[in-house]
This record gives sequence, structure tokens and C-alpha cells, in this order.
Amino acid sequence: MKIYISKTTVKTITYLLAILCAFYLVSPTIISQEAPPTSTESESATDMAKKQEEIPAPPPKSGSVGLVDLFVVGGWSMWPLLVASIVALGIIFERLYFFSTTKLVAKGYSQDLEDAIQESGLDGAKRYLEETKNQKISSVLIGGLEVSQNDPEIFSQGVEREAGEVITILEKGLVVLAAVSTIAPLIGFLGTVSGMINAFDAIANADQVNAKVVAGGIKESLITTATGLIVAIPAMVFYQYLTSRVNAFTSIVEETANKLYKELLKKKASKAGA
Repeated sequence: MKIYISKTTVKTITYLLAILCAFYLVSPTIISQEAPPTSTESESATDMAKKQEEIPAPPPKSGSVGLVDLFVVGGWSMWPLLVASIVALGIIFERLYFFSTTKLVAKGYSQDLEDAIQESGLDGAKRYLEETKNQKISSVLIGGLEVSQNDPEIFSQGVEREAGEVITILEKGLVVLAAVSTIAPLIGFLGTVSGMINAFDAIANADQVNAKVVAGGIKESLITTATGLIVAIPAMVFYQYLTSRVNAFTSIVEETANKLYKELLKKKASKAGA
């Protein structure tokens, strides 16, 4: 069963992704903050006022919050992950735009071709292909018929050559997308190892070990691991989706080419028997 997605659906998905990315970039709630100390019930209002006067005012927070702080804390491994995410997003949006603007095959194409063949044989199929030559699948089949000289085997080879050229265009960038989905978690895990090394190095150099000594290295480890997965999961999801589109096109090319192949065999057999 083949799934067809309209241009409106693709545009809606693209806009939602852009909105989610923008919201994530400006969200300052990701950074964990220490909760302010709470007063006990035994403390009076006067004692609390005196303590507040003795405590100096905290320095003003910088305006750099959210992902910028996480990026800095994550360390060196965040840079290759940033590059990988930009590359993956570029390929995803370019491929979605390509598949939404390119006419590969219309819904019900195989059945319409079958009806044309049953009505007028090979001539009816050629007329149908000419009427739908704006679709990639029709250009593939027409190219095979043009070189076949009504020979089924030559037609098969011609379709294979034409389909190979189109599939190469459809698979553009998918290898890089698959590489990003594989390498991004590895970079994240490498950042995790780096963060743990920093944590143990801080323990070795500290006279007195406490939670604050190792917190920085552990935080770096968790950030890089999460970032690697955040980059890899969407890349893998869209790689599988785009690959399924290519496989669906390949399957319908094989199906329709087989119908024309049978008609050419019938025509060749009728000539041999005449």
C-alpha cells in the first residue's frame, strides 16, 4: 500500500518544524537552576529581614540563556554536532521540497496504464504514456520503448538504464543523511567520555571531593549524549521516510514495465507466428 502526501501536508510539516526549532532556541527553561533556600516556620519575620540585609545582592544574570549556555557547557563535541544538524536539516528540507514539487507518479497510474493496454494494446499504452509524460515514471517507460525497437529484452535494459538515472536523483543526499544519523550518537558518546575524563580529573586535583567538583564533567557528558541523540533521531526518521518514497517509485516502475514487457512479448510472438 503506497502513501501519497500532498504539497500542503509537506508545507505544514515544514512550518511546524521551523516553529518548534524557533521555540526550542528561545526557551530558557532547559537550564537547571538551584532552588532558593526556604525559611522554616520557627524563624520570625524580623530574623528573616535581618538575614536578607546581610546577604549581598546576587550579580545580574547575563542575557545569554537557553541553548547558548548548554552549547558552551557541552564542550568541543558540540561543534561537530552543530555542523551535523545543519547538514541534516538542509538535506531534509531540500528533499521534502523536491518530492513535493516533482511529479513522480500519480495515484492510480498502474491501473490507468492497465486499462489503456486492455483497450488498445501497446498503441494505447504509448498514447497514455505520451499524455502523462510530465511524470517521471512515464519518461522512464518512454525512454525504454524508444530504444527497444519492439524487442522485450532491449526494452527491459532501456527501462533499467532510465530508472537508474532517475533513482540516482531521488537518492541525492540520502547517504549523507544516513551518515549523520549514525555518526551523531557516536560524537555524543565521545563527548560523554570527554566529560567523564574531566570529572575524574577534577576529582584527582581536588583536595576535598564534593558534588560540585564532578558536576561540571557529568553535566557535559549528559548534554553531549542528549544532543547526539537529538540530531540522530530526526535524521534517521526522515532517512527512512525518504527511502520509502524511493522504494515505492522503484516498485511501481517495475510493475508498469512488466506490463509493457508482456505486451511486447505478445507482439513478438504474433509476428513470429505470422
